[in-house]
Amino acid sequence: MDNKNNRKKLYEYNNVLKSIDDCYRNIAKRYGFSEAAFWTLYTLRMEPGNITQSDVCTVLYQPKQTVNSALKKLESEGYITLTPAGAHTKNISLTKSGTKLCEQTVDKVIEAECAALGNMTDEESENMTALMKLYSVLLKNQTAKI
Repeated sequence: MDNKNNRKKLYEYNNVLKSIDDCYRNIAKRYGFSEAAFWTLYTLRMEPGNITQSDVCTVLYQPKQTVNSALKKLESEGYITLTPAGAHTKNISLTKSGTKLCEQTVDKVIEAECAALGNMTDEESENMTALMKLYSVLLKNQTAKI
C-alpha cells in the first residue's frame, strides 16, 4: 500500500477516533464532569471488585496526577471514599450518593454503548475490537522506534 493511500486511511481512522472522543467529552460536559472524573466513575462501574488509583491509571492510560485530581474532587463532593489498603495504596469505593450519581449518568452511557454494539453483529463487534487491538500493538511498536 502506498504512503498516500495510508495517509488517507490514517486521516479517516483518526477522524473516527476523534468523533468517538467527542461523544464522550460532550456527555461528560453535559453531566458536569471533567473527562477524568467521568472516566474514573466509568471505570468504577465497569471494573469488578476493589480498585485502586493505580488500577484506574492503568485502565485509563492516565497519569497519576490527573486521576488523583479527579479522585480528590469526587471525594470532596461525597461520591467516593478512599480506604487504605496498604502502605501507599487506597481502594476506591462509590458512596451511596456516588452510586446514585452513576445510575443517573455513567450507567446511561454504558447502556448507550451496549445498544450501539447491539446494532452490530457479534462478528462485526469482535472484528472491530480485534483490529483496534492489532493497530494499537503495531502503532506502539512503530513509535518505540522513533
